[in-house]
Amino acid sequence: MTEISKRSLRVKRSNIPLILMMFVIVVFGLVILYSVSGPAGYAREAEEKSSLFYLSKQLGYTVAGLVLALVISFIPIKLFKHPFVWGVSYGLSLLLIVITKVGGYELNGAKRWIKIGGTTFQTSEFVKVAIVIALAGYRAFIVDQRKKGKLKAETKTKQILKDAFFDFILPVSMALLIDAFILIQPHFSCFLIVGFVVFMCTLNSGVSLRSWLVGGLVVLVVGIIGVATYITVNPDYQGNFAHVVQRFNIFATTKGDETTDVTDDEMRQVTNAHNALGSGGMWGRGLGNSRAKYNYVSEAQNDYIFSIYVEETGFVGGAILILVYLTIFAMFVMVILKTDSIFSRMIATGCSSLIMIQVLLNLAVELQIAPSTGVTLPFVSYGGTAQVFLLIAYGMILSVSRSGTAIVEKKELDE
Repeated sequence: MTEISKRSLRVKRSNIPLILMMFVIVVFGLVILYSVSGPAGYAREAEEKSSLFYLSKQLGYTVAGLVLALVISFIPIKLFKHPFVWGVSYGLSLLLIVITKVGGYELNGAKRWIKIGGTTFQTSEFVKVAIVIALAGYRAFIVDQRKKGKLKAETKTKQILKDAFFDFILPVSMALLIDAFILIQPHFSCFLIVGFVVFMCTLNSGVSLRSWLVGGLVVLVVGIIGVATYITVNPDYQGNFAHVVQRFNIFATTKGDETTDVTDDEMRQVTNAHNALGSGGMWGRGLGNSRAKYNYVSEAQNDYIFSIYVEETGFVGGAILILVYLTIFAMFVMVILKTDSIFSRMIATGCSSLIMIQVLLNLAVELQIAPSTGVTLPFVSYGGTAQVFLLIAYGMILSVSRSGTAIVEKKELDE
């Protein structure tokens, strides 16, 4: 007779469905990039002229990102909780952003890159991931201090102010300091992304409503003073954000506002991308058969890759890609719901928010729901630094799924 006994064991397993979806979206992206970027690659200078130019470079970054993601997935998430890790993450982020602003590589009037050897490195992509680690580590540290009976005040009023300072004012202000340097690069879209990620991390960190209200008021007042000071000492500040104003004007023009001062040439990119999006019909022209990618839409492999993809694959192809993103997002939410600590929850929340907000911003622009932001489509658009750090963020979520979720019960049969 067989005797059945049950044991509760702590098992650490990789999230195979989430790993498979990572490979699905990456392969999907490489196929789309190859189909879209051929003409742009062939139009480059003679020594670089090749329809495989963008694909070959992206493939190298993708392999590096996948390796890092898989390695990180096997690192216990609690190791990132060490003060040295999250402290260095914040310090290096601030240092890189300042270096970029002071002596970075300038392109189209913006300093967003630094040169390392013969390669350009977009520092803001590192910051997007590092700020999540820094916020999660700091919050876990504060919670641990309270468990040890520290951070107590003498009176109730002082306790409210002390809680607001350590729970909200200090971490949010330090994060917004980095975000402010990103804004004056200028890099408005990244400013929005980092701001959203900071908001989501703080929202899901267990900070009390009272600390939100008190701390939010203080941060708002300091922020207004900071903006007023910047405008005072930099009277030509409007010139730094002329491209942002122009993008809003172009968006207003597409919505029928003829009072804006926008030329047909300035409208060309948005108009042609929108026409490409609509010309695909239900089934598209066929993979590789886009017309708009032949310089009707400039740099088609970047911001407006979704429009070209839909032109080739139609509504069905676009819906399939969106469905893949929604499936990944649903898996991210399941990981967040199963986390066993504030640190794990904030890591999963921050990295998930980082990926999905960029998907939403890119699609909103291409569907003409929002002004152009310059945000690329994660895992699909060309961009080496972005590809690597998005995959690192994915790897952090895999690490949380493997070692930062609740105990899994495993039943064993004993003869």
